Amino acid sequence: MTDPKQTFDVAVCGWWYGKNYGSILTYYGLNRAIQNLGHSVLMVHEPLGYNGFRVEWPDDIVSMQFAERVGYHTTQQMHFTELPRLNERARTFVVGSDQLWNPLIGRVNSDLFLDFVSEKNNRVAYGTSFGNRGTKKFTPDFIATHAAQLQRFKAISVREGYAVDTARDIFGAKASLVVDPVFLLPREHYDELAAKATVAPEGEYLSVFFLDPTEEKKAVAQGIADKLGLEIIRVIPNPDDGIEHCRTLWADEPRAQILDEDRPENFLRTYKDAEYVVTDSFHGSAFAAIFEKPFSSIFNTKRGADRFKNLMSSLGFDETRRVRETDSHEDIAANPHVTREIDYSTARDYISSGRESSMAWLKEALDPSTTGSAALYPRQKLTLTAPEFATGGSGWKIARRGKQTRLRVARDGAVLGNLVWTDLPEPLVAGSAYQLRIDWTPTTDAKKVNIHVRNPETTRFRVVGAVNVEGARGQARTDTLTFTVSEPGFTQFMLGGVHFTGRRAGADIRSIEIERIPTGALAAQAPAKRKGGAPAGGFSSQAKALALKDSERQVRSFSHARSADGVSGAQARMIFHAHAIEKGLSRSNFRPGFGGRAVPGLSKEMNAWLAADRDISDEFLQSSAAVMKAYFDRHDQLGTDVSHFRQLFSEAAQDLIDGTTHSEGGVLPAGQVRELVGEVENEDEERSFLDVVYGRRSVREYTSEPVKDEEIARAVQIAMQSPSVCNRQGARVHQFEDPDVIKKVLDIQGGFAGYEMPPRLLLVSADLDAFLFAPERNQPFVDGGLFMMSLLLGLTQVGLGSVPLNTAMGTEKETKIRELIDIPDHEVFISFIGVGHFDESVLVPRSKRTGVERALVQHKDA
Repeated sequence: MTDPKQTFDVAVCGWWYGKNYGSILTYYGLNRAIQNLGHSVLMVHEPLGYNGFRVEWPDDIVSMQFAERVGYHTTQQMHFTELPRLNERARTFVVGSDQLWNPLIGRVNSDLFLDFVSEKNNRVAYGTSFGNRGTKKFTPDFIATHAAQLQRFKAISVREGYAVDTARDIFGAKASLVVDPVFLLPREHYDELAAKATVAPEGEYLSVFFLDPTEEKKAVAQGIADKLGLEIIRVIPNPDDGIEHCRTLWADEPRAQILDEDRPENFLRTYKDAEYVVTDSFHGSAFAAIFEKPFSSIFNTKRGADRFKNLMSSLGFDETRRVRETDSHEDIAANPHVTREIDYSTARDYISSGRESSMAWLKEALDPSTTGSAALYPRQKLTLTAPEFATGGSGWKIARRGKQTRLRVARDGAVLGNLVWTDLPEPLVAGSAYQLRIDWTPTTDAKKVNIHVRNPETTRFRVVGAVNVEGARGQARTDTLTFTVSEPGFTQFMLGGVHFTGRRAGADIRSIEIERIPTGALAAQAPAKRKGGAPAGGFSSQAKALALKDSERQVRSFSHARSADGVSGAQARMIFHAHAIEKGLSRSNFRPGFGGRAVPGLSKEMNAWLAADRDISDEFLQSSAAVMKAYFDRHDQLGTDVSHFRQLFSEAAQDLIDGTTHSEGGVLPAGQVRELVGEVENEDEERSFLDVVYGRRSVREYTSEPVKDEEIARAVQIAMQSPSVCNRQGARVHQFEDPDVIKKVLDIQGGFAGYEMPPRLLLVSADLDAFLFAPERNQPFVDGGLFMMSLLLGLTQVGLGSVPLNTAMGTEKETKIRELIDIPDHEVFISFIGVGHFDESVLVPRSKRTGVERALVQHKDA
């Protein structure tokens, strides 16, 4: 680790410590390029404290070992609040490359926009990516926060052509196009690294590098090897624990040789000596081009297909290098571009000229003697103080009084066509966006005042916004409007007398400020809110805004579930695979040796859990072990050899499986009770199912009898019998009994007005970490709803009254509630439930149910 007092010319921030050859070699290219320009470099490790996506990285992972071998100077991981200390250790801070500005990635936070860098130091971005093409992913908050940060940069460069437009249009920042950092170093440099590999592959072989390996991609690689007559397939696992998975996936392919030591040098050597390369990796494709290897690329839509298209277009290949995951052997055989003969002349020119121009850009950006600004529009405000107004007749009285201008509508002047205007500091540019702020005191009985801009040459004017002034007559205020200009010639601010009614109508105007802003910043203005925190506008606009928020939360949780500290995600993956095995064990037409996907998947998750030294008594782990014990015992009884599956489990996992006494895994007869739970005092065990279902009522008034924890626990245990997708059990119940907390929550929720607060309040939520695939986007609410209904019936069974209180609320209410009761962001609200004992004579709504014919639609044969 580097001396914490040592100073450097440049500090690099980015994901150089990731478990991915692309990230590792991207930052290696950037590090060496900066050093080759004569600057000393400090690599800044990932700061902690933003959210669950930021984790502590061990020192023995591939990237950290590589950093030590190549002699990086690195910082220790620190809390993000400590980042400003680095201003004393470097004069220029560089962020990039990688998708560091993609808002859909949970690890993207303000440090990657260099918010901590002081004004005395320079900020530079090299080849940083916003991710795929498109701007809908940028939320108003994201733009509002980061546009200002990007405009503080000295220089910005991006690696995709469309990102230049994104930087300009959304963030108001100038960006240059550069090559990916891996292209900054000549091939000879990578040859030298490859020479340090611990492997020496021999013979003619197909090199396969899949970040997201599947059976389908494997079949594509096999088809390419068959067409080219290659007898060896050398598989490069991704260093994110990919070796075991590759061994399993390729177990039935005798030509496959798995690279079993994770090192960037080994990755490069295997590429360098290959006859042909097939990959689904962006940087895997880039290195095929660097070594001028014939290759095929599966554009990885999961990681951004637009990046592949941009790269292939730049290299001059367009779609010729593309194969698809769905391609059959016949498709591969018929594809004329799957050939060892590839023309690299255009790619060679692109890499050479791109390296030259990009290094020149980097040299200028890092030169401490040069100045610059990425701000497309200077952030100065052009202000008119006590502005001079004019009018076309006698309909207005105008007087300047000290630091304000007084405008008064003459008698009978509140009519259309009675206009007053002042010249703006500069003409408005067609196609541009502006923010206008007015400090004034309007005096009118009208509910709103329209603000206009005017073209004095044509006398045309247009409304740029309306200010709500209802109930604010004579009150000093500041109002802000943002708008776009559709045509040239507007140079004046204008008001119309028709909006100023009543006694002494008019306005005292102290100042008008106007500022040109990026067009994308229009979306950054917080939408008006209706009562309750819902966005203003029609149903469609509200629904869209809320859906985007839900989507962002799901994407963040998807990443969190796969992070090093994503325990819920690990549990979900274990039980997903274990449940698949249980289903196989339950088949009447049992298929010995089944589990080609589920068993390797479960072994990977159990091995990782135990290697991380997590709780060995965890129920998901123990249940998984019981499932595998049942699996192996069943095959032993049948005399079927499944030792190849057993070998996938680590020694610790095998010991756990062999020694488990956990009986709640595997299969059981359908008529047998799955589990028994203890009784609760006063619980009426004789109640029939129909008594419970038809006896459940929404009760809102409760007695003073205390509610016992064990009563609620029993009801929750009953609810846990609810089905959930692949038995992943994502439902959660939060229980509250503090009267102050309950009141504050229900006051925000708004559905319990007029009643005494319930003795207990429950919140049913669903943990998004338990859901693994994009098509499961609605499953948290399905599983959560099933659980909630069972919980209501469980509460009825144990003799408690309850009432569900919906969580159909806007983001403002939800945020307040999350802050009040500390609910994790990766849990979505299903419903609150008020709980208490009740007097059976208390009145409740009848809530008549319609006839069964309304709900039941019978589809019979014709």
